[in-house]
Amino acid sequence: MIGLDAGTFHLISAKRSADNGEIKFRKEVNAFIELPLENPYLFNVLKKGKVTLFERENIAYIVSHAAINMAYTLNKVELRRPMKDGCLNPTEKDAFNVLKTMIHSIIGKVDKDGEIVYYSVPANAVNENTDAEFHQKILEQIFQKYQVDGKVLKAYPINEALAIIYAELEDKRFTGIGISFGAGCINFCYAIYGAEVCSFSIVNSGDWIDQQAAKATGENAAFINKEKTKIDLGIPPSNMVERAIQTQYKLMIEKTVAQMKKAITEKNAIRHPDEPITMVLAGGTSAPNGFVELFKKAIEDAKLPVPIGEIRRPDDFLYTVAKGCLLAAEMSQA
Repeated sequence: MIGLDAGTFHLISAKRSADNGEIKFRKEVNAFIELPLENPYLFNVLKKGKVTLFERENIAYIVSHAAINMAYTLNKVELRRPMKDGCLNPTEKDAFNVLKTMIHSIIGKVDKDGEIVYYSVPANAVNENTDAEFHQKILEQIFQKYQVDGKVLKAYPINEALAIIYAELEDKRFTGIGISFGAGCINFCYAIYGAEVCSFSIVNSGDWIDQQAAKATGENAAFINKEKTKIDLGIPPSNMVERAIQTQYKLMIEKTVAQMKKAITEKNAIRHPDEPITMVLAGGTSAPNGFVELFKKAIEDAKLPVPIGEIRRPDDFLYTVAKGCLLAAEMSQA
């Protein structure tokens, strides 16, 4: 069985080892570049070097980590994304083929025909016009096209934030709130006994922070993204870039908590829970030191209509969604 986190910036697969039962993860960057093929020599060299790629109309599409390395090294090569705001990127004409190549690559060979895969999908955004249903159908087609050694997959979608609840809240009988802070969007889900009560997404996450901070400082988004990995949200900023990044983080958290309050208020079913609700935060945008503390402060200030208990971020926060997808696959066959 396989769990797959189909994220805007990372694709992460999870499989359980047959030897010791441990979960093994594989991670790929969800990005690509185009290289004109003036002769077949370059394509063959790249292929021999086991670079994940495919050819179309005399263009080589290089994907994942190799794409990042080449984009940062070669002049005039643009790093591009097949996904945007948590869904398939509508401005990339070859997004389907690129995403198919990467997903099939990260899954690799499977043990049996009809292998079960649970993959993450976002909820529709409340602040942008996204089409999560269309994105889900595109992923379905990608899994349907998988065939290695005559074996095929049986793939099922799961809400990205619900996967966090499956991964982390078994001790709470799979009841609580999961929030995934990805690159493209923030996904929220409240579940009781593993059943989804309400969910939504917001297109104001990691990429949005990069873009807004870049506008405020005159830097490019790639530079901001790199500086963001060094930021400590609990320490006062020492320069304009740090100040811009911290400010955008605060705005992102405030927007998220405000939408949470609205969603919870509109759902009478969770006005009177039996005990305080546990919240689990995950995803790459939640990585900086001080993030959890900043989020807790925003929750306290918001005065939500339900009691909030523990707010935590797992140690493996980047892999939590993939882990939850795998556990959902395993529970579906229990």
